[in-house]
Amino acid sequence: MVDHGELDQKAPERAPGLAATIVAATVYKLPNTDSRRLGYIRLGGIVPRDPDPVQGTGCKGDWYRVYPMGFVCTADATTDLDDPVVRAASRRPDLTKPLPYAYGFVRATAPQYLRIPTKKVQLDSEFKLEEHLEWYAKNAAEVQTVSLGANDVPLDARGIARPGLSHPEGFRPSTSLSRNELFGGAGPDDPPPFWLDGNKRLIPNVSDFKVPDYAWFADRVRRKTGLSFVGAFNTKDEDLERRFGITVDLRLVPTTKVKPDTGSPFHGVEVTEGMHMPFAWVLSENANAWQLVRGKDEVRPAGPVPHRAIVPLSGKARIKAGKRYYQTLKDATRWLRDTELGIVHQPQDWPKPANDGEKWIDISIGQQTLVLYEGKTPKYATLISSGRDRFGDPKKDLSTPLGDFRLQSKHIAAMMDSEENSSVSGGSKGRQGGGLDAEARATIARLKEAKKAGKTLSGDDARRWTNIERGRHPEYGVTRRRGAAGFELRDVPWILYFSAGYAIHGAYWHDVFGTPRSHGCVNLAPIDARIVFQWTDPPVPDGWHGVNIGPDMGEGTWVHIRK
Repeated sequence: MVDHGELDQKAPERAPGLAATIVAATVYKLPNTDSRRLGYIRLGGIVPRDPDPVQGTGCKGDWYRVYPMGFVCTADATTDLDDPVVRAASRRPDLTKPLPYAYGFVRATAPQYLRIPTKKVQLDSEFKLEEHLEWYAKNAAEVQTVSLGANDVPLDARGIARPGLSHPEGFRPSTSLSRNELFGGAGPDDPPPFWLDGNKRLIPNVSDFKVPDYAWFADRVRRKTGLSFVGAFNTKDEDLERRFGITVDLRLVPTTKVKPDTGSPFHGVEVTEGMHMPFAWVLSENANAWQLVRGKDEVRPAGPVPHRAIVPLSGKARIKAGKRYYQTLKDATRWLRDTELGIVHQPQDWPKPANDGEKWIDISIGQQTLVLYEGKTPKYATLISSGRDRFGDPKKDLSTPLGDFRLQSKHIAAMMDSEENSSVSGGSKGRQGGGLDAEARATIARLKEAKKAGKTLSGDDARRWTNIERGRHPEYGVTRRRGAAGFELRDVPWILYFSAGYAIHGAYWHDVFGTPRSHGCVNLAPIDARIVFQWTDPPVPDGWHGVNIGPDMGEGTWVHIRK
């Protein structure tokens, strides 16, 4: 059994609960805000606690011990589970599904409303709204049509897709859901939630973007941004009827400007006893098998091969006319071109965790594959999308670093920007590699001096300071507000950081697994990402949203990244 340190502690029976009242309430190692940050609880998340508070420092409320470990300050949480904010955020991520939220992509810049806006407010706030609504009326069916996605694939109790599985009774595919349900609604026509009374908001703004209480909206969301939703409802003012999706931080986005997304239904395979290796996925949509002409430097087509078919290989390779071909196992006369394959094979040299019998993740950048191992026994294999520059220098190019790593943190879902920098990564990447560049360090030093001198920060500097306090890169989100081309990907699911700025995570925004595409992270299809997340150590405790792995909770699973 894996030793998870203090994470293995159990809460007392019938322990009372504590709930987060901000987007991310930190769990500290000790009742002291200077102690190590063990992880965090997302808005509305509930964890067991001790009945009575304890003495501590740095907290403007009370400190409570929570389980399985750590302490939380009630400045960011509450012991009142009937608190309106807690009830408003009661829709939690669905951990049983590959996509834990409903998702969509913004088609046109939109305000993120805090209250149900009147017709006048919408016309004043949204550029050329009447023209947009006219277009939407003609194109709604196309804009809001979805394909079968990640949550439509039947899975077993371990989350693995296997031949012959069927859905439970009552299952409804994404293609049959109403527009309201595609944005997280419980039914086709939900009413507004209790915390929105007419044009009034009965709970505070809990988003990171702070505005006066009288404001109608908090920030705008740009085109191409990926959003997550926990609910939706329809409303009408005068002759303007419109649906709004509720984001995780309880802002409202008009769904006429969002196209729902269901993610890729692709998934890998369980490697069972006796299953032949090597094998390969066919990556090309127009792949052919080939026959090698004996005695000549040429090949002949031998028929098409289905896209993403899994083909056992004999292990033999030949070069003909300057191209490499691999022999199929079942028919020695048929060969497949290497550029059209993602091959799963054992590494040439076994890394330390394999020899020690530990769990570890094997990632091949050349083949764009990932295999879960226990010792030298493969358990699960799939395709990835690594850094798009493949074998470049991660410090200069969009490449995934090679080497041996241990997982540093795990997050059920978190926001990333268009370069896959995240508020929880421990570093900003871009083209600089993990960590902070000289300009960022200088910004941090300047702002610390300003705060020490008692100066009030405003504008972008205030946002930079907020980023620093939350462990983000100082410029996170700042250049975006100045009109840069970047955008957000909210609630990227199943994130596993193995180095500052680099993670294995699910990707709901593309379906080209087997092809390098990312800015350096390792992209997985949502079904596979959930499997890898659940399989790796340490586990995220019940009610928590993320953990920062440290010696008090056991070691993170090994990650071996090779060419």
